[in-house]
Amino acid sequence: MARRFPLNAVLRLRRMEEQGKMRELASFERVRTRETEQLRSLEGKLDEARNDLAERIVGEGLPSQKAQMYLAFFGAQSSRIRYQQELLRKVQAEVRRKRVEMAMAVARRKIYDRLKERFMAEEERERSRREALQVDDIAAIRFIAGSRGRPAGA
Repeated sequence: MARRFPLNAVLRLRRMEEQGKMRELASFERVRTRETEQLRSLEGKLDEARNDLAERIVGEGLPSQKAQMYLAFFGAQSSRIRYQQELLRKVQAEVRRKRVEMAMAVARRKIYDRLKERFMAEEERERSRREALQVDDIAAIRFIAGSRGRPAGA
């Protein structure tokens, strides 16, 4: 009877750990994508406002109150963009950290997969060796029975 791989529970644990790390990484990747889109949106609004300001200045002129509103908006939007850039840097650092953790989890799982493969190969070699011994015993019994003139099954 074939033996079970003695480290099967550890292998299952490593697989679950790897799946958990993959889910964490995917979650942080989604956050990074969302924050990147948010940054692009903020930058787009700032560019639109600058273009609008340039068109108004060239076309009809701009009252000082409106100019002050634009400048206040530019300052606030630039502040939001800097905050979003800093947030995005932190998220990207976390994504890199999670990617490293996942790679380590994969490496640990692969170690146990290789151990299991080696164990299974050794079990197969042992089974083949036992079968070969049985075949040799049967052949020897038949040979002995045949040399005495009796049928092998009798």
